[in-house]
Amino acid sequence: MAQKAEVRIMIVDDDLAFRVGTLALLEDNGYASTIATNGDEAVRKLGEQHVDLVLSDLVMPGMNGIELLQHIKNNYPGVPVIMVTGFASVGTAVEAMRLGARDYVTKPCDNDELLIKIRRALEEQQKDKELKSLRDEVRGVYGFGNIVGRNAKMKEMYTLVQQVAGTDVPALILGETGTGKELVAKSIHYNSSRRDKPFVVFNCSALAETLLESELFGHEKGSFTGAHRQHIGKFEEARGGTVFLDEIGDVPLHIQTKLLRVLQEGEIQRVGGTETITVDARVVAATNRDLSAMIAAGQFREDLFYRLNVFPIRVPPLRERMDDLPHLVEHFLKKHAGLAGNRVTGFAPGVLPAMMNYQWKGNIRELENLIKRAIIKTTGDSITSVELGAADQGGVQSAAPADDSVRMNTSFKEYLSTITRHAEESYLLQMLRLYKGNVNQIAKLMELDRKTIYRKMGEFQIDPDSFRD
Repeated sequence: MAQKAEVRIMIVDDDLAFRVGTLALLEDNGYASTIATNGDEAVRKLGEQHVDLVLSDLVMPGMNGIELLQHIKNNYPGVPVIMVTGFASVGTAVEAMRLGARDYVTKPCDNDELLIKIRRALEEQQKDKELKSLRDEVRGVYGFGNIVGRNAKMKEMYTLVQQVAGTDVPALILGETGTGKELVAKSIHYNSSRRDKPFVVFNCSALAETLLESELFGHEKGSFTGAHRQHIGKFEEARGGTVFLDEIGDVPLHIQTKLLRVLQEGEIQRVGGTETITVDARVVAATNRDLSAMIAAGQFREDLFYRLNVFPIRVPPLRERMDDLPHLVEHFLKKHAGLAGNRVTGFAPGVLPAMMNYQWKGNIRELENLIKRAIIKTTGDSITSVELGAADQGGVQSAAPADDSVRMNTSFKEYLSTITRHAEESYLLQMLRLYKGNVNQIAKLMELDRKTIYRKMGEFQIDPDSFRD
């Protein structure tokens, strides 16, 4: 199939017959082409126009092919180079590949072979671009600033994540289920020097004990029933990246011993194997369990704990960061608005204060699921109710504007005024509770002046002193 015309190939060769013949071949196959008679001319033209691939002779007067290759690698690293050489210079062409050339062909060139190598080089170039774009996107998603939260405890956590990301030491992330421990682990990895290597996630509680060891360390063919081929484990899979061991507290003691060896020596043995394999993987672990209590009960190795706990990071539960709830809710609304065709854009008055007053037992994961459910069930452009709680907590409670005081025959203007008043009062009460009556801090967070806050407290007959310690 002919290539699109926007793909431009530069032919660099002092041989007129080769330039003319190759130009015709490329244009017949849908490529746009440009020519240069030597390396110096190629350098000038590369600075004047976009080129997708360079096909360069190896031996030329003036700047030779190796020097041109080095110039391209330094100034246009995304442009693949295919070297053209006589049979006697094949060794030099191989050396050029070591220096960064994508491939080489020998003169006289076989047209089909040349076209195949060009197509392959362009396909690999496109894959490189897509991989870089994906890495940049992932790095942006898991940047420090993309962990939603302005709470003081979250700011302390950001500082710790930033400090440990630039090192290669193990990190232990502590927190309840659903607080976002994996997101923290990804932020550590994608802001580290290992960011371009794999981030391998392994949930230590997801597999039976008999399979856990094989998945972590791999196994040799025939090492147990069903082992029909050699299997590479998570530590080998990481290849210079990071292994995230979620729920590390669920790892059996005999496997903990092998994990300790990885941390101490950087070595593993596959199940059924005798070869000692060196692995290069940073370990980040997470747990919702009390590992100190498990050590006391003989369920967790103390030496492994100290190896993992070099840099502990605690992720606070939602109930300890309720001032972040408005930011989290807004974040999840934008993230999942597509579930309703981007129709739902906000919340009805009173819904958010009702959510702020709820005694949260769940965490960020549960909050996100509630918002997704509310978006799907909303028929208008504003969420009027969010279901809270669950059947095992005494039934579903709804976060919705309280309208007991509103008569059914009231005017819309009076109804809206009542709902707004209730929302203002509920929100102000919640802020006073969270910040223990500190009006200066509340005014800053609410983006209102202190006079307005005091006027509202007088209007609602609220005494700020009753919230102070």
